[in-house]
Amino acid sequence: MASTDRVCLLAIVGLAGGLRVWGIDFGLPHTLARPDEDATVAIALRFFSRQFNPGFFDWPSLFMYIVTVAFIVYFQIGRVTGRFPYEVTFLAEAGKSQAPLRFITRGLSAAAGVITVGAVHAIGLRLFDRTTALIGALFLAVAALHVRDSHFGVTDVAATCWVTLSFLFTVKYAQSGRRRDAIVSAILAGLAASTKYNAGLVVLPGLWAIAIGSPGWRSRGALATIYVTVAIVAFFCGTPYALIDRPAFLAALGGISARFQGGHAALAGPGWVVHLSSSLRYGMGLPLVGAGILGLALFIWSDRRYGVLFAVFPLAYYAFIGAGETAFARYIIPVVPFLCLSAAHAIVQAAGLVGRLTGRAQMIPAAAWTLAIAAATPSLVAAAWTDLLLARTDNRLIAADWIRRTYPDGVSIAQTGTVAGQVQMTTAADPDAAATYRPLKFEPGSGRFFLPDDSDGSPELILVEECPLPYCRIPDEWFTVLRRGYHIERVFPAYDTTSQTPTYDRDDDFYLPLSGFNAVLRPGPNITVYGRNLHGAP
Repeated sequence: MASTDRVCLLAIVGLAGGLRVWGIDFGLPHTLARPDEDATVAIALRFFSRQFNPGFFDWPSLFMYIVTVAFIVYFQIGRVTGRFPYEVTFLAEAGKSQAPLRFITRGLSAAAGVITVGAVHAIGLRLFDRTTALIGALFLAVAALHVRDSHFGVTDVAATCWVTLSFLFTVKYAQSGRRRDAIVSAILAGLAASTKYNAGLVVLPGLWAIAIGSPGWRSRGALATIYVTVAIVAFFCGTPYALIDRPAFLAALGGISARFQGGHAALAGPGWVVHLSSSLRYGMGLPLVGAGILGLALFIWSDRRYGVLFAVFPLAYYAFIGAGETAFARYIIPVVPFLCLSAAHAIVQAAGLVGRLTGRAQMIPAAAWTLAIAAATPSLVAAAWTDLLLARTDNRLIAADWIRRTYPDGVSIAQTGTVAGQVQMTTAADPDAAATYRPLKFEPGSGRFFLPDDSDGSPELILVEECPLPYCRIPDEWFTVLRRGYHIERVFPAYDTTSQTPTYDRDDDFYLPLSGFNAVLRPGPNITVYGRNLHGAP
């Protein structure tokens, strides 16, 4: 690699890392600022009890085992430094404050995101040229959806990393014919599936490479059998209790399938439409998506052998993931590295065409980089906006702090919305806060408020959650209660309710948009605090 290319790659990797760690402490100590992160930490801590069955198969287990290893390293460092003399000390501290553990899980995702940028560059060098490889890496470095989810301590970005690494070795096998490359590809494909089930579709390009590579059908069949077997073994190595606890595993798969087909919260339509019109459109920007689709077609047209090899995973994955009514934006992330590289291919080809038509071949690299920067800018702006907002104090933390300062002696509280969007008065660091800030639930239909012990109560404060997502819907009974006996004490705005510009992932209980950032002040829903009128309970 030329020194100039090496400097460019280091700059791109540095940019990728900076975008993925900026705001990585978002929401803390609110434990549900990003849904599902709590499950990752809880399962990893469960393994410290020497019970290695996660008891949860909605996700495969590999990421949680990796998180556990990272937690063990953190504990051992703490033991050497005297912070955690014993394992029980570490677990007690984890119960009080999960912030260090969240940094670890989020750091693993951020690292996986940066590694994926490097893998895209390596794939580009093998399938295209140095300029395409660098531009493809740049596109992924600034891809807004990949940047955003690299902040989250969940499985999506890690699975995508395994996918790209598996595909890299598939390409190596297709070019060299070495069986060891095919075996490494199979291992990595199994690990991808063991991180996120549907990532296992990356076996398809491996099998295609075998089908077009090995001489003789018998040899191809034998290698394909070995490839699939190795991938399956790797999957079970990462998720062993899928084999040991088969009934629970199969039941979870059935539940996943039903939810995927039936839709989640928004019922926004078929995934094929939602991912193209929203997830990819805003997660990469229209220039990159358009160039990516064009580049995919150009590659297949110009080089049938490697074009199909390159396209088989993103096309098969898109067809699979779009078949249901559940369309979280994060579901499409494994396709993003492929579209970034094919977009780079389209742009380099376009620059070459311009150079040939104008007779200025020496200008082709400059033209390619000019087009690349123009295409990447919308996604870079969206990624920077996302990071800027993530770095701001969460609205739920601001509301909780105001309540503690205004009512230091305690108050009873009822809240609308889902638990992820609600203000957390009771935290792991302050488990006794429930006695001071008494939570009440509301029973729709009866209009009854009740305490955790099922005794009736009457909230002194009602916190109303407002957001564009279905999770913030308020039953009519709440409005009746509010009109009858409450007044507004304080309003905590997080976004402009009059603006139509923000576009959200409507399936996800996450309170930052994919676009329209100007209308958003900070993460979290709008929160209105209602106080009980002086004349008494409603």
